[in-house]
Amino acid sequence: MAIIAMTMSSCLFKTEATVDVTVKNPLGSTVGAGELVYKFVGTDKSTLYSSNADGSVATNASGVAHFELKSPGDFVPSGVGYDEQQTFIFCTYDKNGKRNGQMAVTLKPGDKNVPVEIKQTIIDE
Repeated sequence: MAIIAMTMSSCLFKTEATVDVTVKNPLGSTVGAGELVYKFVGTDKSTLYSSNADGSVATNASGVAHFELKSPGDFVPSGVGYDEQQTFIFCTYDKNGKRNGQMAVTLKPGDKNVPVEIKQTIIDE
């Protein structure tokens, strides 16, 4: 029983990949701290609304949001015979809740500090 418990706990929430999302405003400058970047796992979810996201991280002073993509959840746990890649979509939203930037990236377990850049656009009201 102890061996099963140790095996199960070692598989829970293992970081499989990391992504650094830099957010730039429409003028090309980084946005600074506090901009929420939303993560969507897969391409079958609507990114039109932030409420559909699988999580979010705020940017730091450099305008970078650091995501640790884990298994289970983001990826199938490594070591069980899967080396499948997974597509992630990262989005930002304006103060009215409209998507104003997004970028998709396909990752596989083991990818570390993958740089992604979102350049926000001006949305007509």
